[in-house]
Amino acid sequence: MKTFPVMLDLRGRIAVVVGAGPVGLRKVAGLLDAEARVRLVDTRRPAEPLPETVEVRVAEYRPEMLAGAAVVFACTDQAELNSRIADDGRAAGALVNVADVPGECDFYAASIERRGDVVLAFGTGGSAPGLAAWLRRRLSAHLPERVGPFAEALDALRADLRREVPSDSRRRMRVMKRLICDEAYAEFLAAGPSALGQRLRSLLDEESEN
Repeated sequence: MKTFPVMLDLRGRIAVVVGAGPVGLRKVAGLLDAEARVRLVDTRRPAEPLPETVEVRVAEYRPEMLAGAAVVFACTDQAELNSRIADDGRAAGALVNVADVPGECDFYAASIERRGDVVLAFGTGGSAPGLAAWLRRRLSAHLPERVGPFAEALDALRADLRREVPSDSRRRMRVMKRLICDEAYAEFLAAGPSALGQRLRSLLDEESEN
């Protein structure tokens, strides 16, 4: 199935998971990593302790439990109930994922490897989740060392660059492209963010001379 890959910003937004079994709890963990406000609904309490930030509702599912949701995950073991949750979620304006039923999903949860803000995601259009997980395990070992902190340092430098060059987006893009390279990465590993700051200053000086 053809899909359009996106990275959703769910920070502070409500994500509802209906079903507190193993699948539902995996969704909860991923949503917490994304800093979403998680609401978990089930007739029984989760089998494992959850952070206090998770709103747990031990009750029969009702449509009003989806109020305010940006995304909804239907993860119960009842196909008819999952289908109803999907319909209610769309009616509430949320994107819906139904566990193990690709045809009822608005989106598919990728298999994810996270290094800070760097996210490696694999998807198969809902057709073979096990393959996506296998690919993640196989390739995640090849991610560069400390790539998450490297991304954080680059983000800080982007802010510095916007202050230094506020009105020339093409120049900013050109400098950032030159900053992200093997040599700069090696300098970062050896000397930390300060090495990137020095390289940025050199690039800006060079740009000014040309």
